[in-house]
Amino acid sequence: MYVRGIATSKVIELPDYWTGLVHENSITIQLTPIGSATLHYLVKIEDNKIYIDSETSNINVSFFIQAERKDVEKVLIEYKEQN
Repeated sequence: MYVRGIATSKVIELPDYWTGLVHENSITIQLTPIGSATLHYLVKIEDNKIYIDSETSNINVSFFIQAERKDVEKVLIEYKEQN
């Protein structure tokens, strides 16, 4: 499951239904700066919110957040080597 968008503040609010559908310990966040190369980073995940910051404290970032669903079976991937 994923959510994506653009953030200009230090808090990204996840959809209300997010906590009921995903394993919180499986959340992965990708941040891409917009406009200029600036380091953006994850501070914490708490209360259905993602807290981020940057080396300049100015936030202008595209985000992609994904997590594993908890309401379905895990997908087991098998790899068979071909000769």
